[in-house]
Amino acid sequence: MRKQAGYALAAVLLAGSLAGCSKAPEGNEEAAKAAGDQPITLKFASWSISEAATKDALEQMADAFHKKHPNVTIQFVGIPFGDIKQQTFVMASSGNAPDIMQTFPSWFSTYAASDIIVPVDDLLGKDYVNDILPSFKEDFSYQGKLMGVPWAPTPYILYYNKELFKKAGLPETPPKTYEEMMEAARKIAKLKTDAGEKVYGLGEATDKLAINGMIALKNIYSFGGSVLDKNGKVNVNTPEVIEALKHYQTLANEELTPQGAKLKDLRSLFSLGQLGMYVDGYYGKAVFRNLSGKGEAFDKVWGAALIPAGKSGKSVSIGEAHGLVISSASKNKEMAAEFVKFLTDKDMITLYHKQSDVLTARQSLSSLPEFTTTEFDKVLMEQFKYVQPLPQNTPGLEQAYLDIAEALQKVTVAKQDPAKVAAELDAKLKQSIK
Repeated sequence: MRKQAGYALAAVLLAGSLAGCSKAPEGNEEAAKAAGDQPITLKFASWSISEAATKDALEQMADAFHKKHPNVTIQFVGIPFGDIKQQTFVMASSGNAPDIMQTFPSWFSTYAASDIIVPVDDLLGKDYVNDILPSFKEDFSYQGKLMGVPWAPTPYILYYNKELFKKAGLPETPPKTYEEMMEAARKIAKLKTDAGEKVYGLGEATDKLAINGMIALKNIYSFGGSVLDKNGKVNVNTPEVIEALKHYQTLANEELTPQGAKLKDLRSLFSLGQLGMYVDGYYGKAVFRNLSGKGEAFDKVWGAALIPAGKSGKSVSIGEAHGLVISSASKNKEMAAEFVKFLTDKDMITLYHKQSDVLTARQSLSSLPEFTTTEFDKVLMEQFKYVQPLPQNTPGLEQAYLDIAEALQKVTVAKQDPAKVAAELDAKLKQSIK
């Protein structure tokens, strides 16, 4: 009972903690009344509205939508990234669900298998749904239905510190293969900062978080492994997956990567000149500028490149996108769908790209010159060609990602035998993914 009361209180507090709302331009209220339209407020639960790098763009988009639909106000509910899944479920259980919620692939399956969101195929229309890039459509589908819209997609790419490469006597060009990447990591890891602090060669996120289990797929895929076989059955007890786990263990044993790191830790180390390379989405750029204290001047320090080729001889990456889902409790589902389409149309996604480097998951927009203006843009768009889909959504996929992250800790922290860990992971995933 105390737990239920706590959830209820949390929901009440959240309902009152609105991060902001779209400002109504003068005269629009009168225009709405004259048109006979009933006022509508759409609540949008988002972590991006609470972050400095994206807040302004979202507010501009909300204002633009209000100008187009004078009777509609977008009311943002700001919730931190790490809390948004739990808090939106709490809000839904108390009858206070937002109309629209921002989600993330590593825990999207939990939304998709729940009853708090609705399929969006009919709400968005056939033409829109067919315009979504296939790999991202698959990532946001469940049991044959599209349950969310991919927004602000990104492939994972390699970031490298040019100054550390130079100090380590390495070529200015980034590594092309895993072997070259490991060689570079070993040389960089011998360096120290001017203050005598340790420098890591190649950062991997291994803290026990679902997102880290998801990110590990890029290494599993690069070594030729997979989570599911051709028949859709779990199969990770393979030589390829064992090799991927050995790769993590080598990084830990040789102290090439910090142990138990989160992505934010790697971003911070990279910004401070204590990490030679790591893999991330487009988000890195804005974070580096901020954390380094150098702003745009820090862009001279780092470079972006395709993920080095693994066993297949080709670059292999995964993609992710912030998802937009519509609450089953929303009384304005059609208007919510209109707002989702508006956020992902040419004008709004171009605005978002200019401010935050986000890309588009719509086929009709992906070839526009607006998304290939800079060298950074070109690397991101080129990496999209080598993106491998995430496993099919099931009710247990989020737990599966946690199981993979735990396996990483077993080989890096506990120093367990990778073959044993792969066998244990196989058994666990067969329970998680059914």
